Amino acid sequence: MANPRNQAAVEMLREQLGGAATFFLVDYQGLSAGEFGRLRNQVRQAGGKVLVAKNTLINVVLKEHGIEGFEGVLTGPTALVLVGEDAAAPVKAIRDFAKNHPKELPVSKGGRLEGAFLGPDALERVAKLPTKAQVQSQLLGTLLAPLQQLVGVLAAPPQKLVTVINNYADKQKKAQEA
Repeated sequence: MANPRNQAAVEMLREQLGGAATFFLVDYQGLSAGEFGRLRNQVRQAGGKVLVAKNTLINVVLKEHGIEGFEGVLTGPTALVLVGEDAAAPVKAIRDFAKNHPKELPVSKGGRLEGAFLGPDALERVAKLPTKAQVQSQLLGTLLAPLQQLVGVLAAPPQKLVTVINNYADKQKKAQEA
């Protein structure tokens, strides 16, 4: 008969990993309990979640979800980092924590990004991506640029507006003559 604690842990992992297309595995060996708590808080504030469970239980749940290839990675102390819609923010929190830690912990073991397997360099590569908020900001800037230019033209003195209209009319005439 299975251990009730293991069954409860598997149920919790099933629930947490149920719809997760993106997750990361990190080695946290060498972090004190206080440091690990700070890491969890920083990841939570960035929109992620850090879970610790036995490697065999994590592997069982991954296989139940049809996710293969992590058997070799799931050795030693492993924390499972789940992210929400924005994968970059929690990963940047982990990377920043590691940069400020004297032993540069935690260390990436790999992960899965939108269904694609990632190797040990996963955290560093994903951390270089812009966050969702940054992408939205860039898109908004791109969409607003023509409107800002139009406002600039309309706000210019009337003579400059007349000059723009005359230049456009000349351009149209040249296009008809050609």
